[in-house]
Amino acid sequence: MVSGIYAYALQSAVLSLSGKVPSRISSRGLCRALSSSSSSSSTLTREKYKPTIADPKTHTMGQSLERYLQMKVHPEAVHTENAWEEILVHGLHSRWGSSKISPLEKKDKPFNWQRPTARMDGDSMKLALQCFPGVDYVKHYASIVATYLSLRGGDPGSVSYTIPTAEECISPLLLSNLREMGPVDVVVMGYVHALDQFIRPDVWQYGMHSNDPKDELFGWQIVKIPASCRKVAFLGCRVSFWGDISGHIVRLLKTLNKAQEVIYVGKLGSLDPAHIPNMFIATGSSSQLVGVGAIRWQNVLQPFMEDSRRVVYGEHHTIPSVLDESKEWLKAKRAKYNFVDPEIGHMASAAVESGMKFGYLHVISDNLARKYEFDLSNERKKGVLDARTEMFREIQRILLKYFESREEWE
Repeated sequence: MVSGIYAYALQSAVLSLSGKVPSRISSRGLCRALSSSSSSSSTLTREKYKPTIADPKTHTMGQSLERYLQMKVHPEAVHTENAWEEILVHGLHSRWGSSKISPLEKKDKPFNWQRPTARMDGDSMKLALQCFPGVDYVKHYASIVATYLSLRGGDPGSVSYTIPTAEECISPLLLSNLREMGPVDVVVMGYVHALDQFIRPDVWQYGMHSNDPKDELFGWQIVKIPASCRKVAFLGCRVSFWGDISGHIVRLLKTLNKAQEVIYVGKLGSLDPAHIPNMFIATGSSSQLVGVGAIRWQNVLQPFMEDSRRVVYGEHHTIPSVLDESKEWLKAKRAKYNFVDPEIGHMASAAVESGMKFGYLHVISDNLARKYEFDLSNERKKGVLDARTEMFREIQRILLKYFESREEWE
């Protein structure tokens, strides 16, 4: 997790990089530059860590765990003809050259579809899995691969990971097209492509200097709300802004785009057995962040959802990986916390330290305390998608009330 020391190092990296890099380069050029930089620094020995290995017998997902992992793990890591001596998961955004893109990437949505890539180390039996740089994301993906191998008769002991530095985490974001979005008042992140009351599916912007939109990390649509005269940006990200990556983006939204507020629309898990997946929307004003402590903020959305029968309030816990959600963890946390996900605490912490407003509205996608028909392993089914459409409709109703409220802007 991102400690106060790490956050300070991150801010230093922003200032340092801002002074020595061009305003932006394409994602393709960025990947080449970072690949070169990573290669040159790879001669330096970094400590390698062993990931968490989950067991369906002791994990809250139970027998659904393997199906969830199968959708996530890069096929190169589990080919039956390959018995890798070493699988190293590290932070690097690389989608060109010798990097192999996963065939499991979902191309039916505009954002959150790019996944870790694979690169073979010459003729050796070593495989590198390259994640978008983030401490939590690297840990999480290493756990995914190791756990899946353990369930399929492979060698989970071959998997290790290294921790990306603050500069490695911030560089691909700082050098992206994010600054080209320009100044805005409010940024909505997450499932923005599902908010069809505010956005159109075919008019995403990527910046004036974009030669090929598919090469860009971010896409956005900016809507001016007549009632409040505020500019609201609906910001999508092609990679998963897992865990601490989300906090880095929030800090840069303040630095690069002068944003005053961030609203996060996503999904999370519930620790309350009464919460049926895809039937409730979670919100709150606190999160427990490992290594930092309790993060508290004023939930700016609260006055506008008190009439909703779908919204439930609760205490949130930020955790690095779904693989950490064991039955033992649940037993220790369920008396105090109601919700869990990897991002909310990071985003709230970044917003608070940057003087920004923050709020979240998340569809409850799975239940850790009780087994329901739907969970993270089958969320692409039609019944789930239809139910979430209704939840996003309610989320948009709440957002519209907030966006149009003059009092909250003054």
